[in-house]
Amino acid sequence: MTLPRFKEFEDVQSALGALTARPLGVIQVPIDEIVGSVGRARFFPRGLRAGRGLTPSRVRRLTAALNHGDVLPPVLLYRIGHEYFVADGHHRIAAARLFGQQFVDAEVVAYLPEMHRPEDVVARERVLFEQQTGITTIVLHEVGQYPKLLRWIQDDARQQARGMDPAQPVQDGALKNAARAWYTRVYYPTIQDPAFRRLRRFFPDRSPGDVFVYVGDHKWIMSKAAGRDVGIPAALESFEQHLKRGRGALGFTRWLEGLVGLVSRPSGLK
Repeated sequence: MTLPRFKEFEDVQSALGALTARPLGVIQVPIDEIVGSVGRARFFPRGLRAGRGLTPSRVRRLTAALNHGDVLPPVLLYRIGHEYFVADGHHRIAAARLFGQQFVDAEVVAYLPEMHRPEDVVARERVLFEQQTGITTIVLHEVGQYPKLLRWIQDDARQQARGMDPAQPVQDGALKNAARAWYTRVYYPTIQDPAFRRLRRFFPDRSPGDVFVYVGDHKWIMSKAAGRDVGIPAALESFEQHLKRGRGALGFTRWLEGLVGLVSRPSGLK
Protein backbone atom coordinates (compact mmCIF):
# COMPACT_ATOMS: atom_id res chain seq x y z
CA MET A 1 0.00 0.00 0.00
CA THR A 2 1.35 3.44 -0.96
CA LEU A 3 1.22 5.80 1.99
CA PRO A 4 0.26 9.44 1.32
CA ARG A 5 2.90 12.15 1.41
CA PHE A 6 3.20 13.64 4.88
CA LYS A 7 1.87 17.15 5.46
CA GLU A 8 3.95 19.81 7.18
CA PHE A 9 2.34 21.00 10.44
CA GLU A 10 3.57 24.57 10.11
CA ASP A 11 2.05 24.88 6.63
CA VAL A 12 -1.37 23.70 7.82
CA GLN A 13 -1.15 25.77 10.99
CA SER A 14 -0.32 28.91 9.03
CA ALA A 15 -3.05 28.33 6.43
CA LEU A 16 -5.75 27.77 9.07
CA GLY A 17 -4.52 30.20 11.72
CA ALA A 18 -4.49 27.40 14.29
CA LEU A 19 -2.61 29.16 17.08
CA THR A 20 -4.51 28.37 20.29
CA ALA A 21 -3.06 25.28 22.01
CA ARG A 22 -5.17 22.99 24.20
CA PRO A 23 -3.37 20.03 25.87
CA LEU A 24 -5.54 16.89 25.88
CA GLY A 25 -3.26 14.61 27.89
CA VAL A 26 -2.38 11.04 26.92
CA ILE A 27 -5.00 9.44 24.69
CA GLN A 28 -5.22 6.66 22.13
CA VAL A 29 -4.96 7.92 18.55
CA PRO A 30 -5.80 5.93 15.40
CA ILE A 31 -2.59 5.58 13.40
CA ASP A 32 -4.51 6.20 10.16
CA GLU A 33 -5.37 9.72 11.40
CA ILE A 34 -1.66 10.67 11.66
CA VAL A 35 -1.08 12.60 8.44
CA GLY A 36 1.98 14.77 8.94
CA SER A 37 5.03 15.85 10.88
CA VAL A 38 6.23 18.86 12.80
CA GLY A 39 9.27 20.14 10.91
CA ARG A 40 10.18 16.82 9.25
CA ALA A 41 7.54 16.21 6.58
CA ARG A 42 10.11 16.73 3.83
CA PHE A 43 11.82 13.52 4.94
CA PHE A 44 8.71 11.44 4.23
CA PRO A 45 7.79 11.76 0.54
CA ARG A 46 6.16 8.32 0.69
CA GLY A 47 4.63 8.63 4.14
CA LEU A 48 5.98 7.39 7.45
CA ARG A 49 8.20 4.50 6.38
CA ALA A 50 11.86 3.55 6.56
CA GLY A 51 14.00 5.75 4.36
CA ARG A 52 15.52 9.19 4.56
CA GLY A 53 13.56 10.17 7.67
CA LEU A 54 13.75 6.88 9.59
CA THR A 55 16.56 4.57 10.60
CA PRO A 56 15.53 1.01 9.60
CA SER A 57 17.56 -0.65 12.36
CA ARG A 58 15.84 1.50 14.99
CA VAL A 59 12.39 0.65 13.61
CA ARG A 60 13.30 -3.05 13.67
CA ARG A 61 14.53 -2.76 17.26
CA LEU A 62 11.30 -1.09 18.38
CA THR A 63 9.19 -3.65 16.49
CA ALA A 64 11.11 -6.44 18.24
CA ALA A 65 10.36 -4.78 21.58
CA LEU A 66 6.66 -4.78 20.74
CA ASN A 67 6.91 -8.45 19.78
CA HIS A 68 8.34 -9.15 23.22
CA GLY A 69 5.37 -7.43 24.87
CA ASP A 70 7.13 -4.18 25.78
CA VAL A 71 5.04 -1.00 26.00
CA LEU A 72 6.60 1.95 24.21
CA PRO A 73 6.41 5.45 25.73
CA PRO A 74 3.65 7.72 24.37
CA VAL A 75 4.54 9.76 21.31
CA LEU A 76 3.86 13.49 21.07
CA LEU A 77 1.27 14.58 18.52
CA TYR A 78 -0.22 17.94 17.54
CA ARG A 79 -3.78 17.98 16.21
CA ILE A 80 -5.50 20.43 13.89
CA GLY A 81 -9.12 19.60 13.16
CA HIS A 82 -9.20 15.80 12.93
CA GLU A 83 -5.62 15.40 11.69
CA TYR A 84 -2.57 14.52 13.79
CA PHE A 85 1.05 15.56 13.23
CA VAL A 86 4.10 13.87 14.78
CA ALA A 87 6.16 16.15 17.01
CA ASP A 88 8.13 13.30 18.60
CA GLY A 89 7.99 9.55 18.02
CA HIS A 90 8.28 8.95 14.28
CA HIS A 91 10.15 5.66 14.79
CA ARG A 92 7.69 4.43 17.43
CA ILE A 93 4.73 5.10 15.15
CA ALA A 94 6.42 3.38 12.20
CA ALA A 95 7.14 0.36 14.42
CA ALA A 96 3.57 0.28 15.72
CA ARG A 97 2.21 0.36 12.15
CA LEU A 98 4.60 -2.41 11.11
CA PHE A 99 3.57 -4.44 14.17
CA GLY A 100 -0.07 -4.15 13.09
CA GLN A 101 -1.36 -1.77 15.76
CA GLN A 102 -4.33 0.41 14.86
CA PHE A 103 -3.84 2.85 17.74
CA VAL A 104 -0.89 4.45 19.48
CA ASP A 105 -0.69 6.10 22.90
CA ALA A 106 0.07 9.78 22.47
CA GLU A 107 0.39 13.00 24.41
CA VAL A 108 -1.81 15.26 22.29
CA VAL A 109 -1.94 19.03 21.98
CA ALA A 110 -4.85 20.36 19.92
CA TYR A 111 -4.30 23.59 17.99
CA LEU A 112 -7.58 25.38 17.40
CA PRO A 113 -8.22 27.55 14.32
CA GLU A 114 -9.41 31.02 15.26
CA MET A 115 -11.57 31.50 12.18
CA HIS A 116 -15.30 30.77 12.00
CA ARG A 117 -15.63 28.31 9.15
CA PRO A 118 -17.79 25.27 9.95
CA GLU A 119 -14.75 23.00 10.30
CA ASP A 120 -13.17 25.47 12.73
CA VAL A 121 -16.30 25.48 14.88
CA VAL A 122 -16.36 21.68 14.83
CA ALA A 123 -12.71 21.57 15.95
CA ARG A 124 -13.51 23.72 18.99
CA GLU A 125 -16.64 21.70 19.74
CA ARG A 126 -14.60 18.48 19.63
CA VAL A 127 -12.07 19.70 22.19
CA LEU A 128 -14.83 20.80 24.56
CA PHE A 129 -16.60 17.45 24.15
CA GLU A 130 -13.36 15.55 24.83
CA GLN A 131 -12.58 17.61 27.92
CA GLN A 132 -16.06 17.05 29.34
CA THR A 133 -16.47 13.36 28.52
CA GLY A 134 -12.96 11.94 28.24
CA ILE A 135 -14.00 10.32 24.92
CA THR A 136 -11.38 11.14 22.28
CA THR A 137 -11.99 8.68 19.41
CA ILE A 138 -15.33 9.89 18.02
CA VAL A 139 -14.88 11.95 14.83
CA LEU A 140 -17.77 14.18 13.73
CA HIS A 141 -17.86 16.62 10.83
CA GLU A 142 -20.96 18.78 11.22
CA VAL A 143 -21.52 21.80 13.45
CA GLY A 144 -23.62 20.96 16.49
CA GLN A 145 -23.04 17.20 16.46
CA TYR A 146 -20.66 17.15 19.42
CA PRO A 147 -23.00 19.20 21.66
CA LYS A 148 -25.87 16.93 20.57
CA LEU A 149 -23.88 13.81 21.46
CA LEU A 150 -23.03 15.34 24.82
CA ARG A 151 -26.75 15.91 25.53
CA TRP A 152 -27.47 12.28 24.64
CA ILE A 153 -24.80 11.12 27.08
CA GLN A 154 -26.18 13.37 29.79
CA ASP A 155 -29.72 12.10 29.17
CA ASP A 156 -28.48 8.52 29.30
CA ALA A 157 -26.68 9.22 32.58
CA ARG A 158 -29.89 10.56 34.12
CA GLN A 159 -31.84 7.53 32.92
CA GLN A 160 -29.27 5.16 34.40
CA ALA A 161 -29.33 7.02 37.73
CA ARG A 162 -32.92 6.25 38.68
CA GLY A 163 -34.64 9.01 40.59
CA MET A 164 -32.30 11.74 39.30
CA ASP A 165 -34.02 15.03 38.49
CA PRO A 166 -34.08 15.38 34.65
CA ALA A 167 -33.20 19.07 35.05
CA GLN A 168 -30.23 18.37 37.32
CA PRO A 169 -26.84 18.79 35.59
CA VAL A 170 -24.50 15.82 35.57
CA GLN A 171 -21.34 16.71 37.50
CA ASP A 172 -17.95 16.54 35.77
CA GLY A 173 -16.59 13.43 37.48
CA ALA A 174 -19.89 11.58 37.15
CA LEU A 175 -20.19 12.69 33.52
CA LYS A 176 -16.86 11.13 32.53
CA ASN A 177 -17.80 7.87 34.23
CA ALA A 178 -21.21 7.94 32.54
CA ALA A 179 -19.60 8.72 29.17
CA ARG A 180 -17.27 5.73 29.46
CA ALA A 181 -20.21 3.50 30.35
CA TRP A 182 -22.29 4.90 27.46
CA TYR A 183 -19.45 4.35 25.01
CA THR A 184 -19.09 0.71 26.08
CA ARG A 185 -22.81 -0.04 26.38
CA VAL A 186 -24.31 2.03 23.54
CA TYR A 187 -21.89 3.56 21.05
CA TYR A 188 -19.34 0.80 20.44
CA PRO A 189 -21.85 -2.07 20.10
CA THR A 190 -23.89 0.04 17.67
CA ILE A 191 -21.02 0.86 15.31
CA GLN A 192 -20.00 -2.83 15.34
CA ASP A 193 -23.51 -4.00 14.43
CA PRO A 194 -23.68 -5.53 10.91
CA ALA A 195 -26.73 -3.38 10.15
CA PHE A 196 -24.73 -0.26 11.03
CA ARG A 197 -21.89 -1.33 8.77
CA ARG A 198 -24.35 -1.73 5.92
CA LEU A 199 -25.66 1.78 6.57
CA ARG A 200 -22.19 3.23 6.19
CA ARG A 201 -22.22 2.30 2.50
CA PHE A 202 -24.84 5.02 1.99
CA PHE A 203 -22.49 7.61 3.56
CA PRO A 204 -19.00 6.89 2.12
CA ASP A 205 -17.67 10.33 3.04
CA ARG A 206 -18.85 10.24 6.63
CA SER A 207 -17.27 8.78 9.75
CA PRO A 208 -18.86 6.12 11.99
CA GLY A 209 -19.59 8.91 14.46
CA ASP A 210 -21.48 10.92 11.85
CA VAL A 211 -23.63 7.92 10.89
CA PHE A 212 -24.26 7.14 14.57
CA VAL A 213 -25.71 10.63 14.99
CA TYR A 214 -27.91 10.14 11.91
CA VAL A 215 -29.20 6.88 13.40
CA GLY A 216 -29.80 8.67 16.69
CA ASP A 217 -31.82 11.38 14.93
CA HIS A 218 -33.84 8.70 13.14
CA LYS A 219 -34.43 6.91 16.45
CA TRP A 220 -35.61 10.14 18.07
CA ILE A 221 -38.16 10.76 15.31
CA MET A 222 -39.43 7.16 15.51
CA SER A 223 -39.69 7.34 19.31
CA LYS A 224 -41.61 10.64 19.22
CA ALA A 225 -44.05 9.15 16.71
CA ALA A 226 -44.46 5.93 18.75
CA GLY A 227 -44.67 7.65 22.12
CA ARG A 228 -41.91 5.42 23.51
CA ASP A 229 -38.24 4.63 23.06
CA VAL A 230 -38.11 2.28 20.07
CA GLY A 231 -34.51 1.23 20.69
CA ILE A 232 -31.44 1.25 18.48
CA PRO A 233 -32.01 -2.12 16.70
CA ALA A 234 -35.39 -0.93 15.41
CA ALA A 235 -33.89 2.41 14.37
CA LEU A 236 -31.10 0.67 12.45
CA GLU A 237 -33.56 -1.55 10.60
CA SER A 238 -35.92 1.31 9.79
CA PHE A 239 -33.11 3.62 8.67
CA GLU A 240 -31.69 0.97 6.36
CA GLN A 241 -35.08 0.27 4.82
CA HIS A 242 -35.66 3.98 4.32
CA LEU A 243 -32.36 4.40 2.48
CA LYS A 244 -32.95 1.28 0.40
CA ARG A 245 -36.23 2.71 -0.89
CA GLY A 246 -34.14 4.98 -3.06
CA ARG A 247 -34.14 8.14 -1.05
CA GLY A 248 -30.43 7.90 -0.32
CA ALA A 249 -28.43 10.09 2.03
CA LEU A 250 -29.64 13.44 0.63
CA GLY A 251 -33.24 12.26 0.64
CA PHE A 252 -32.90 11.21 4.26
CA THR A 253 -31.65 14.65 5.25
CA ARG A 254 -34.65 16.36 3.65
CA TRP A 255 -37.07 13.80 5.08
CA LEU A 256 -35.57 14.20 8.57
CA GLU A 257 -35.83 17.99 8.43
CA GLY A 258 -39.48 17.69 7.45
CA LEU A 259 -40.29 15.28 10.24
CA VAL A 260 -38.48 17.39 12.81
CA GLY A 261 -40.65 20.29 11.73
CA LEU A 262 -43.81 18.22 12.12
CA VAL A 263 -42.85 16.83 15.52
CA SER A 264 -41.75 20.24 16.77
CA ARG A 265 -44.96 21.92 15.56
CA PRO A 266 -47.40 22.91 18.37
CA SER A 267 -50.16 20.34 18.76
CA GLY A 268 -52.87 22.90 17.98
CA LEU A 269 -51.60 23.34 14.42
CA LYS A 270 -52.90 21.02 11.72
